[in-house]
Amino acid sequence: MLKRDSLTAQMQQLSHTLAKVKRLIEERQETQALSTIQEVLGEYFGTNITDLLETPANVFIQQFKREDLKPEELGLLADFLDVLGTVTDDARDRRVIWEKVILLYDTLEREHKIISFAHIARKSAILAQLDSES
Repeated sequence: MLKRDSLTAQMQQLSHTLAKVKRLIEERQETQALSTIQEVLGEYFGTNITDLLETPANVFIQQFKREDLKPEELGLLADFLDVLGTVTDDARDRRVIWEKVILLYDTLEREHKIISFAHIARKSAILAQLDSES
């Protein structure tokens, strides 16, 4: 029970941080938002933006499977990466990031049997954006 409570507290903290990042973006403070995303990726998920961009998708997902991240953690990772994709100016980098977001959504659906209308809608929007950039 204690382990589950700890996970819940961590997910709440990450959710608050994600809300802060989105607020910073709304306030046109993208540099601070990006810094916060980098901090979360490094401290909580053990990765960084450079590794994220350079790691092939299959290696990326295997890394998080080995770490045995819970579905809640995978969902928040997808949310942070999605926000990162929206503040990334380089189209190629944005594509790489969003492809990993889609991969995380697919993993949640296939392996964890978690289907979210928010994820379905966001996945459709990302795919449409990627198609328009091609």
